[in-house]
Amino acid sequence: MQEFSLLSSPMRPHLERLISGCSSRLMIASPYIKKSAIQWLAATKPPSLQEISVLTNLSIESILSRSLEMAALREVFASFKNVSIMSLQHLHAKIFVADERTALITSANFTTGGLLTNYEYGILIRHQPIVDNIMQDVIAYQRLGGIVTLDLLDKIEDNVAELTTVQNQAESNPSTKALRRKAREFQIALQDILLSNRVSQGRTINRIFSDTILLILTKHSEGMTTQQIHSEIRSIHPDICDDSIDRVINGQHFGKKWKHHVRRAQEFLKGRNIIANASGIWRLKDYAFSNPLPSD
Repeated sequence: MQEFSLLSSPMRPHLERLISGCSSRLMIASPYIKKSAIQWLAATKPPSLQEISVLTNLSIESILSRSLEMAALREVFASFKNVSIMSLQHLHAKIFVADERTALITSANFTTGGLLTNYEYGILIRHQPIVDNIMQDVIAYQRLGGIVTLDLLDKIEDNVAELTTVQNQAESNPSTKALRRKAREFQIALQDILLSNRVSQGRTINRIFSDTILLILTKHSEGMTTQQIHSEIRSIHPDICDDSIDRVINGQHFGKKWKHHVRRAQEFLKGRNIIANASGIWRLKDYAFSNPLPSD
């Protein structure tokens, strides 16, 4: 069996072979996911496949455009016994890993277009060291994201239903400033729901930034200045590092004070002998990113 195989459209037959041979654990990373794709997955998978982890991009844009369907994520919870769903802004990777042995990296989102109608491409990998590296990278991405729960989906759907009603009213009455203002308030409330989720279930800004610093320094063995770390963190977490807002949600600061929290995370890691600073350059010490961090 070849360790590497190139795959062209349509993607669904390739994924069908991967999923039908997956007996215990499936890992998916895809920013866009449709309910129809999850229903197909549930019908295709063997009965023994009951564990799934999903990494996606739960953003205001993807929610309102319905490129990521809340019904799809609900279907994941309904179709598997052991479910982990994480959300990371700016996720663009599309990855499928079956039983920690076979990985498919593709341009295709987990949608009808990605599976059937779009011209996509991909590579199937059975070389175990590379599969292991892919899994470690996806897990690293998961650690930077927020946990998606059914309660979160309830809150999002309630907000979007009200927002949609107000937006429709505003479109039919474009001169009504009150309706446009109300629609904007619902959008801000939706943003707050997503921000609050970033620090749910014991997660803190310090822990998020600490995990991010470790991932960044793992990729930059030559070391980085604080300014370079700031630039990378801001690109990874634009929602947390938004200088235009200054909010406290669940006891955690979002917005203008983010550089202060980066500095605290650097000192937290330095104090635990995980990273070091020499002549203004931060470097990772003897640490494996797969290891859990000590408590904040």
